[in-house]
Formats: sequence, structure tokens, C-alpha cells
Amino acid sequence: MNFEPGRKKKEREKALREKQDVIMELPGFLNQVLLLMDSGLILRDAFMNVAGEYGSIPEAERGFFRDRVLKMAVTSNLTGEDVISLFYEFSCRTDVKELKKAGNFLYENRNRGTEIWERLSELSEGLWQERKRLCLERMRVAETKMSFPLGIMLISLILMTSAPAVMQIT
Repeated sequence: MNFEPGRKKKEREKALREKQDVIMELPGFLNQVLLLMDSGLILRDAFMNVAGEYGSIPEAERGFFRDRVLKMAVTSNLTGEDVISLFYEFSCRTDVKELKKAGNFLYENRNRGTEIWERLSELSEGLWQERKRLCLERMRVAETKMSFPLGIMLISLILMTSAPAVMQIT
């Protein structure tokens, strides 16, 4: 039996990092797809174009979501399977509701061409709002974590400035 202390905690932390990466990267991905569709590409070609751009990013800087999108594009090129179907399967395997929503939308509307632009734009806007909310939440957590050390520094400054005056009185 291979028992490693804290393994489940590490797995949960990894899953949380992956979920946050998906939430942070998905709006940008959809916006890139939207821009390419607006310029006349069909959904599959736009997806493959964005995935190709992800291939030029060094692997260490790519992140979970971009790496998965790139792997989907490579798999699609090698096997001939529809990249939108692969994206849908990926979205079904994750527990990120935003990704599931985007995956379902793209899968259901993959044959409509550029007609889906407006609805995809609304979905992307909602995802940007979710990303903004997540960033604000992280900011509040960081503020809370920093308030205790700042309080200690304030007390030490008060003691350092008042100590000479107290010593002169006595």
C-alpha cells in the first residue's frame, strides 16, 4: 500500500488550481474564437487557429487549460475526430460549470457556422464577469491576509516612537 501523507490534500489543491486556471483562461479563449469567427472563419477553424497559437507558448507557461486545448487540436489532427466533440468531452469530465456551459453550447451549435456569434458573445461576457468576481474575491483574501502583519508593524512603530518619551519621563 502506497500511503503518502497529504496526498489527498495535494490532489485537491491541484484540482482547485486547474479549476481556477480554466475559469481564468476560458473567457480569453472564447474571445479569440469570437474574433476569428467575426473575421469569417468557421468554428472548427477558429478553434484550431487559437490552439495553434497556444502551441507557440512555452510549455511551462501554458497552464492547464491551454495545454488541454492544444492536446485536443493535436488529437483532432492525428485521429480526424471533431475538435469540438473533444472539447465537449473534456468539458463533461471537469467539474467547472462555466466550461460545461461553453462545451455544451459549442457542441450543440457546431454546425451553425457564424450564426452563433451573438449567443457566444453573451456567454463570453458572462464568463468575463465570473472571472472578474473571482479576481475580486482573491483580492479580498489577500487584503485580509495582509492586515495582520500590517497591524503588528503599526504597533511596533508606535512602541518605537513612544519608548524614548516614556524613558525620559521616568
